[in-house]
Amino acid sequence: MLLQFNKFYSPDDAPGSGSEETDTFELINEDEPEETLDITKPAKTEGEETEDEEKEEEEVDELKEIEEELEGPKEEDLELMTPVRRREILSKYPKLFKDFPYLEKAYYREQQFTEVFPSIQDARVAVEKAQIMDQVERQVLSGDITSVLMAAKSENQESFNRIADNYLPALRQVDQQAYYHVLGNVIKDTIVTMVREGRALGDQGQPLQAAANILNQFVFGSQNFQPPQPLSRQIPPDEQNRQYQIQYQEQQRVMSQFESTKDTLQTKADNVLMATIDGNIDPRGSMTDYVKKNAVKDAHSTLENLISKDARFRGLLDRLWEKAFQSGFDKDSTDRIKSAYLSKAKTLLPSVIKKARNDALKGLGGRSSDDEDMTSSEKKSPAIQSGKSTPPSSGKIRKPGDIPKGMSTLDVLMKD
Repeated sequence: MLLQFNKFYSPDDAPGSGSEETDTFELINEDEPEETLDITKPAKTEGEETEDEEKEEEEVDELKEIEEELEGPKEEDLELMTPVRRREILSKYPKLFKDFPYLEKAYYREQQFTEVFPSIQDARVAVEKAQIMDQVERQVLSGDITSVLMAAKSENQESFNRIADNYLPALRQVDQQAYYHVLGNVIKDTIVTMVREGRALGDQGQPLQAAANILNQFVFGSQNFQPPQPLSRQIPPDEQNRQYQIQYQEQQRVMSQFESTKDTLQTKADNVLMATIDGNIDPRGSMTDYVKKNAVKDAHSTLENLISKDARFRGLLDRLWEKAFQSGFDKDSTDRIKSAYLSKAKTLLPSVIKKARNDALKGLGGRSSDDEDMTSSEKKSPAIQSGKSTPPSSGKIRKPGDIPKGMSTLDVLMKD
């Protein structure tokens, strides 16, 4: 249930396509002020500002580093080591936890996780087993243990045999009424089989039918035969259909509310992100409207891609959505989802915007460099501007009479 964010631009959108362009940054409610994220850095002195501008002009691929962080370290890099005491860390870096509060929480959280799961592989195995147990629990509570028995039989035949041997004794130990109910149905099936076989034999089957009557009288204390009955309460078909309809309608209502809430959060969060990117992508006004529009689109696409790669953050969003389901999608739970996404985006936006800006400005430089191939005299020449050619200004040949005898036309053209 990860919150996905809609694309604001269609691949077919392009100037000159003949279709009227829509307002990309239109908000859900026009009366609401446009919200943006504050990703600006504190004001610097003149020297620091100049240094930052020089660094910004350099091509620094910070997104590659971010992508490597999202992919996470290799398992061999996470080998269990003796933890450093908090006091030792603070003695060398006194302001570390104050400047980075997350590190302090991660420090204690890692200690608690290590007490439960010494290694990453142990945690993965535990998760897999928990998922299997959840599935088994659902099947058992629904009254169907067929898959459980099939799994035991396919895994170990001897273990399955022990389950078969111990089933009835274990059932008797847990619930004697259920035990006698199961035995009673087995005996009733036997009586039915005896009567059916006796009728098939005709006169010769009379003793077998009489024996079935005696068995029924001996076990159940009555000559009246009652067919096998389930121990669980049977719901009439009409009531089953009614309950199914109620459950189905409730599921549809919840899913409809979820889709509506998700779409609303998508649009609001996208508006904030797009407005933030648009307000910071071109602070010096160096881009044309077309270049800026595509730079904003590229930055937003890159941001979505980076967030989608963060498995830990996706897990956080899943848990937030679970709480939203439980609370009926109230404002507090949905605001937490939006806030979490925007907080994550805020940490990535500076590098994303910087990369998109560099790429866009490089594109502008590439197009303007084509003009530099023309010499200044060519740019100023009226003949070239009008599409007309002029004779070369150098060389001694000015008219046909100046052509030496024996020189071909090709030689004349190649002379200069």
